[in-house]
Amino acid sequence: MLHILRRGSRAVLWVVIIGVGAVFVLYLGFQGGFSPAPGSGPVVRAGEFSFDGRDLERIRQGMEERYREALGDQFDSEAARGFLLESAGSVLLRSALLAWQGDRMGLTASDAEVRDYLRASGLADASGQLDRERITQYAESEFGSLRRFQERLRGDLLAEKTARLIWESAAVSDAEARDAVRYQLEEVKLAIVRFDGRTVPAELALPEEATQALLAKDPERVRTSYESRKSEFDRPEQAHLRHILARFEPDDDASKQAARARIDAIRKRLESGEDFAAVAKDASEDPATKEGGGDLGFVSRGGVVKPLEDAAFAQAPAALGDVVESPQGFHLLRVEERRPARVVPFEEAQAQVARDLAREDAAAAVARAKAEQVSQAVREGQNLVDVARKQGHEILRPDALRRRPDGYVPQLGAVPELVASAFTLTAEKPSDPTLHTADENVFVLIQLLDRKTPTEQEIAEALGPTRERILAQRREAAEQAWLERLRDELEAERELVYDLAAFR
Repeated sequence: MLHILRRGSRAVLWVVIIGVGAVFVLYLGFQGGFSPAPGSGPVVRAGEFSFDGRDLERIRQGMEERYREALGDQFDSEAARGFLLESAGSVLLRSALLAWQGDRMGLTASDAEVRDYLRASGLADASGQLDRERITQYAESEFGSLRRFQERLRGDLLAEKTARLIWESAAVSDAEARDAVRYQLEEVKLAIVRFDGRTVPAELALPEEATQALLAKDPERVRTSYESRKSEFDRPEQAHLRHILARFEPDDDASKQAARARIDAIRKRLESGEDFAAVAKDASEDPATKEGGGDLGFVSRGGVVKPLEDAAFAQAPAALGDVVESPQGFHLLRVEERRPARVVPFEEAQAQVARDLAREDAAAAVARAKAEQVSQAVREGQNLVDVARKQGHEILRPDALRRRPDGYVPQLGAVPELVASAFTLTAEKPSDPTLHTADENVFVLIQLLDRKTPTEQEIAEALGPTRERILAQRREAAEQAWLERLRDELEAERELVYDLAAFR
């Protein structure tokens, strides 16, 4: 129940901006009646302020129209229905909660305020008189009666009054806004030394007992790795092939006829009993496989050109097949062995998986040891770049960084802790000896190269938008805190309803 509000204030405010910010427009800006909604009770209720299925559908359809206008053919109403339904429900829930609180605080929405709203909605003539006939028709079509329409409108006016009172508790001083601008626009230029333990050096020697030790110590990790790599052990059907090739030049009939004569002569040698591998070594025109007796190894479907693939999986093992033509020339094939498709079970694959994991662990340990050696030199007062250069480590110099919520750093990815540390460095203490982790096996050290603070002109240009952004965030937080408290209070009193199940 009420899981929309529990997801956090950002989602709710976004819905409020799209939906509630125009909630009164939704009342009068969407014409045409709606069919009765399922069920007869309220779908949303806070105390005596309630909304039924017709209210839910009105808001949902109004949102749908606005998305359709904005997205055009890209909008999929069926796919979006669940989201729009929940969004409409949260709009109604907000309105009901705030109206209930406003009523409890003694706020009211007077007849004059209702009339002013209706006039502002374009429902008055040039003299300012309301078009009562049009209002009545709309109210009866959409709400069932003029009285119900007035109740809904008064409730929403009351909710917005309450919201404005809550928002008034939020404020942003000039000093706060200026500090935020400086924080937002400040930049640092870094030198980064990365030690990447994800790549296993070819020369890394691994004792055989390391594999067995890992299997014994952490069999669950080995199995988890096997499951994540299972596609690697899904072995397709394979054929072990040898071939003999007689090449010809494309679009050269004479060359093609000569190649055909050579391959036919080779076939007669094989028919007379000569060994296929020996003949291939003697007569094949494929330099890549000739010395190996024409051995192509095990091939899967898609691993060789189509004519050879078709022959490889049709020709019987050890049999001498027909001459096969491909864009490279004429071939004779010998299928040494055919393996059926199978999934290598964990019991067979576990040694390989454990060996790979042990090598990864060893590579990460090597990377960490190198990083800690450099880190220790920095702790002893040496310059990171100087140490890294002497030891032959790569030094990255990405573009200047600003603070970002995701902590993204070019060439590294998301490393929030690194970004936070970067802005604590100074000219007096430029190198950070802390090992930051961009990945569980990637270790990073940083040094400050330059720091740029925003100019007064840049601060002045960003001050207004920044103040508005902070104020909106604080209003959002204040309203969300009220909504959470009101929700909990009404739930405890069993005076809260939020039930959209019949409309899903």
